Amino acid sequence: MRRRERGFTSVELIVVILVLSLLTASIIIKNPFSISDYSSIAADQLIADIQYVQMRAMGMRVPQFIQLRVDAGDYGIYDVAGVRKRLPGNVKVTGTGFGGLIWFNSIGEPDNSGTIELSWGKTAGGQTIRVYASTGKTVIE
Repeated sequence: MRRRERGFTSVELIVVILVLSLLTASIIIKNPFSISDYSSIAADQLIADIQYVQMRAMGMRVPQFIQLRVDAGDYGIYDVAGVRKRLPGNVKVTGTGFGGLIWFNSIGEPDNSGTIELSWGKTAGGQTIRVYASTGKTVIE
């Protein structure tokens, strides 16, 4: 008996497309992530970069700093080349107790302690990041 190999039928293709559409719709509906979550993502990113600058200062045994621009969505990690990074979404640094710069000496101590205020878009609230003196420990409050 000879088999016909003609590929997929139109009905089979339509069924596959419908199933994939339903799966995609259910994933989008059940995804808990929303645009307002950008402030917590930005806070985690900024904390990771502050810790990176601290470790870099200890590893290279030379002072390193990170520069925060108030009312802007970016910040700089500076060494010989200098790198500017953007915060995700519309998250901006709305206030800082560091005067814009966080210096870490060669043993990883920050020059002082303070907080960094992040806010998303025009809404009030957001995240507050604290950097402690002596240890450089960085946490979300």
